[in-house]
Amino acid sequence: MHSRTPGKVKPVLLAFLIPLIVIVTAVVFMVARSRLHHSLEPFNQAAYQHSPTDLAGNHYSLDAQVDAQLRWDDGFGRMLSVKPMDGGNRLSVFVPDSVATDLHMGQRFHMNVLVKDKGLIQVEELDKY
Repeated sequence: MHSRTPGKVKPVLLAFLIPLIVIVTAVVFMVARSRLHHSLEPFNQAAYQHSPTDLAGNHYSLDAQVDAQLRWDDGFGRMLSVKPMDGGNRLSVFVPDSVATDLHMGQRFHMNVLVKDKGLIQVEELDKY
């Protein structure tokens, strides 16, 4: 007869459960991020060009391609010129170093942006696609 210590978990069970928990957590995280991006209203370029300060304080989603780096300050962030994927004119956006530090021309991103009080478009989150 096998003697079993109460409360002892079999190693095979642990080897199965730990990866399963990691995978489930990763899927939940990815779904939550996807819902956040899709729950934001798309950036309205026409309204922004008409009166940028009217959009101050609002969050939007913006799909864009990096066109050029306009300025970079180490430890602070960079100003980029981006081309919206739905057409329209290029936009200048500010990307703080806390959001991303390694951006290159031609890369495409899903961005969550905030229009600041003087019309500055600040990227709060971005995902490369």
